[in-house]
Amino acid sequence: MVRYRRQLVLNRLAEYAPKVIVEVGCGSEMQAAAYAAQGGSWESWTVVEPSQEFSDIARRNELPNFNVVQGFFEDVVDEMPTDPDFILCSGLLHEVPDADRLLSSVRERMGRNTVLHVNVPNARSMHRLLARSMGLILDLKSISARNKSLQQPRVYDLEDLTDQMEGHGLTIFKQGGILVKPFTHKQMEPLPEMLGREVMDGLFRLGEEMPEIASEIYVEARLR
Repeated sequence: MVRYRRQLVLNRLAEYAPKVIVEVGCGSEMQAAAYAAQGGSWESWTVVEPSQEFSDIARRNELPNFNVVQGFFEDVVDEMPTDPDFILCSGLLHEVPDADRLLSSVRERMGRNTVLHVNVPNARSMHRLLARSMGLILDLKSISARNKSLQQPRVYDLEDLTDQMEGHGLTIFKQGGILVKPFTHKQMEPLPEMLGREVMDGLFRLGEEMPEIASEIYVEARLR
């Protein structure tokens, strides 16, 4: 899932070729490093990361014009570039305690041409639909044991995500899906080796074709 989420973001970056980029949260593997490895470049890339561990990892990268600000975006918003070309919020909105506060802070820094990319797990993914059909869950938006273990307080579908973004004065102009995942993460683990990369790549493309049942969804928005 991480591999294909990162690939989707790389595809989106390659399409826009933004010069000024803000990334909200970075984790342990730098999206900027992967983008640079495929020939991408920028004038300024700023990562905002609250974790000391991940901030330290990011600072060890020897990437040009790459800045790390430690803290929650909402608390350091004044240190962010104004009117960046691209704001990346990948795999995060469903995890933060107050998603509206984060979106409000992000909107503060957006200019008329800024593209905001957000991706989150999909409440209506194929594996959740299957779980409901099997009687394992009653509601597609139920918080699973995995959600709880990862401190994920909410699950979005495209309608929920669209409503929340529009509630902050944003207009969605593109949306899509990332990877159709028929089974749980644990059940999927052996499949790449068993079925081959071609099958997994096919499931990735199927997510693009059928975002409504993809494992994760994404939207891109500008100021209204």
